[in-house]
Amino acid sequence: MFLNNEDLSFKYIIRKPKKSKDNYSLFLMIHGYGSNEKDLFSITKDIPENFCVISIQGNYSIEKGKYFWYHIDFSNKEKFVHVLQAEKTIEKINHFINEVINKYQLNNNNVWLCGFSQGAILCYAISLENIKVKKSIILSGYLERKIIKKNSILNKNLEFFISHGKNDLIIPISWAKKSLNILKKKGIYSYSFKEYDSGHFLCNSNYEDLINWIKEKNF
Repeated sequence: MFLNNEDLSFKYIIRKPKKSKDNYSLFLMIHGYGSNEKDLFSITKDIPENFCVISIQGNYSIEKGKYFWYHIDFSNKEKFVHVLQAEKTIEKINHFINEVINKYQLNNNNVWLCGFSQGAILCYAISLENIKVKKSIILSGYLERKIIKKNSILNKNLEFFISHGKNDLIIPISWAKKSLNILKKKGIYSYSFKEYDSGHFLCNSNYEDLINWIKEKNF
């Protein structure tokens, strides 16, 4: 069901939790550049039913059905990210997290994030500054230091699932590996990094490893 909620910061689709539990956790999905909220939502069928799964739609539009979170200059790696737009989007997503936690009475201290490509870049930034986030899934993304707040309190109580295709031509796997070194320098070592013989997409073995990790960490 697609919800056009004017009282919340983003348009989104939702799968409400089904299993009986006192405090349901938010599982927030952030799609990639040029995609939409339905993309990652397809994996919901394999996500444990104690999660409240929400997938949000990008706040900028290329055309109908294709959205993004901030402009990208594909011709200039030095200005690859529109920093100001990205920072505003991060702030808006953090606010949205508070909105849906309050609206659906979710656990305030166990947020999961899942992002692909541009969405994964945002997941990195949000996870590092939002202490409510405990698990972060980074699919074919990298840690962009330009959008990490230098003076914010670092959220070190994190676990990451990080995966990348060896043949990714959009975001090179070297960027993903460099991100691991940045995490270590920040004192974050709780991550699972997996690489696959694939391009800029979620291959079958990646999907299986992802779902197994979610189920393993869901306690």
